[in-house]
Amino acid sequence: MTLANPTNALSQNFIEMLMLIHLNIFRNKHLPLPLNQYGLLMVIHTEGPITNNRASEILKISKQQMSSVAERLVQQGYINKTPDKEDRRRCLLKLTPKGLQVIADQNTYVRHRFDDNLSNLSKKEQEKLDNAIDCLKNSIEAMFAKQG
Repeated sequence: MTLANPTNALSQNFIEMLMLIHLNIFRNKHLPLPLNQYGLLMVIHTEGPITNNRASEILKISKQQMSSVAERLVQQGYINKTPDKEDRRRCLLKLTPKGLQVIADQNTYVRHRFDDNLSNLSKKEQEKLDNAIDCLKNSIEAMFAKQG
């Protein structure tokens, strides 16, 4: 870490790593739908059934734009809107099998892209990367578990 403040250096390295991952793996995805629609699928996948309002908060887009994105996904059969059992005035967005398949296909694509490029690393470098990923995953889980 080269910055005067080690915490700033660590966060800067983390941001740079995220950008490298985005540029080299996720940016080149062959999505069958626009990124904002795929983003909503991923939010529903990670959060579970969710309201339009909550999804718009997570994705940082307007409620009007979220309604439009959700409606397109409903029309294409990627999600369903169902009444919330706790509050019938609200609807929950849920993935359909077709929506789950899009996510599974993209995960497979990313996994294959990653695996194909592992051959650029020696076995020793692959082991180091595996250990680093485990360490990073465990550290992030520990950092954010305290916020819950």
